[in-house]
Amino acid sequence: MDVDLTARCASCRFDVSVPGSYAEGAQISCPRRSVQLRILRKGGLRLVIADPLALRETLRQVKLDIAQANRELQTARASWGIGVNGLGIGVLYVIDKVALEERHLNQGLIVEAVVLSAIVGGLLEVANTLFLAKRQTVARLTEQLRVATVDQKELERKIRESSRR
Repeated sequence: MDVDLTARCASCRFDVSVPGSYAEGAQISCPRRSVQLRILRKGGLRLVIADPLALRETLRQVKLDIAQANRELQTARASWGIGVNGLGIGVLYVIDKVALEERHLNQGLIVEAVVLSAIVGGLLEVANTLFLAKRQTVARLTEQLRVATVDQKELERKIRESSRR
């Protein structure tokens, strides 16, 4: 009399009942995910994914997603965002001094405007990095990369298990 045993699905970790009459290498479906599983009895009962081709395709897509997120993260970190607005403030400063205060456009005024632009631009960029959209974008992309890396490792583990005999 063959005894039914249970083993965990390699895909979703759901307990699957395996009839004792099923031999090594036989296939069974996971009732939760409808994934075909192959039975391995060496060293205890284990279930591995029968056809890892879909997993390999998913892994390929996850790697592409990781590469894209890395590119977006580098772009977000390198972008100037609202810090560029400091340049506009410098130009407005020069216009104000020349038009309203009737100062002459000279090297001293230009140096003042450049220094003001750099300070304001730097402060705006720091605020953007610490509090605004740039920080949110970097945080979102970092979390997306973390999740994708965990998914990649899990898919690689499943593929490795299903490739063992």
